[in-house]
Amino acid sequence: MSQAIRNAAMEIVIAEERANGWAPHVIGVAALEKHHGCDILSTPPDGGDPHPVEVKGWGEPFLRPSGQFVYPQDLRASQMTAAQCDPRYRIELVANLTHYLAGTGPYERLTLCAEEISHATPRLWQVDLAGKQAEIRRAQASAPD
Repeated sequence: MSQAIRNAAMEIVIAEERANGWAPHVIGVAALEKHHGCDILSTPPDGGDPHPVEVKGWGEPFLRPSGQFVYPQDLRASQMTAAQCDPRYRIELVANLTHYLAGTGPYERLTLCAEEISHATPRLWQVDLAGKQAEIRRAQASAPD
């Protein structure tokens, strides 16, 4: 996901949370985001513990012309675990952002609750690359004729 798509998705979700009386707080630290499995902790209008909210941005619309989803939503293991451990966890999807940012179409929204997420099969896994720096290969591209 490009930074522009990510930023737009975050801005839209934060604005909608605030409009609904919630108090979103962007975590903003990668280690804490991984720990919580989300990007935002959003406190309900009536107070209480904040709800973990993961934001996902799609450049494409959700659906193909046939009505089928373009692709499934990938999850990280930390997001799956968070959804299984906290019934308040949710993923806020924002799609069609390429058109929205170009001014040629509206954004699209979908919320997935912990119950829906906890039945998913995680597709993304993280590989720790610490200590692999010396194994990086570099090649000089030859100039075209």
